[in-house]
Amino acid sequence: MNPKRRIKATDITNDIRGGMNVSQLMAKYRLTIKGLRKAFHQLVEGSALSKEELNSLKSLRDITVKELRQFPRYPMKSPMKIFDGGDPFKGGVVKDLSEKGVCIQGIETEIGEVKNFIIRLGSFGATSSIVFQARCRWVKKSMTSGKTDLAGFEITDISTLDSGVFARFISK
Repeated sequence: MNPKRRIKATDITNDIRGGMNVSQLMAKYRLTIKGLRKAFHQLVEGSALSKEELNSLKSLRDITVKELRQFPRYPMKSPMKIFDGGDPFKGGVVKDLSEKGVCIQGIETEIGEVKNFIIRLGSFGATSSIVFQARCRWVKKSMTSGKTDLAGFEITDISTLDSGVFARFISK
């Protein structure tokens, strides 16, 4: 069981008044968006900050995805095929990887959908595959067809062995 972390109201209030933006606060206090919103709510409820002070911060909706990303992305140097484990005849291409996720082009999905993926490594000098489960976090649809163009997935389940192979791609 994780003990609750405590953040001193005076510390975070001083950082906000000192000009820290939302992404810097999230990084410093190791907070998710949900955790930061909860902290903001508690600061206003406890009269440590006014709503006006919080409104002067760069809003969460104004922050780019890149600013919120916890792990850097590594673009693929050469195309890597990925297959939907639920229908191995449906495939796409890995556009980039991070320690906890993957951006895929060409596989239809919806936000929140969980998929099993297979990456065959034969073209990279290996004879095995990487198998993992991931949840769709975002989708970019094609303006003309309305189909999924790109989708970002958070890895939710991967074996230790496959995780090690995955990490080698990131380190290259």
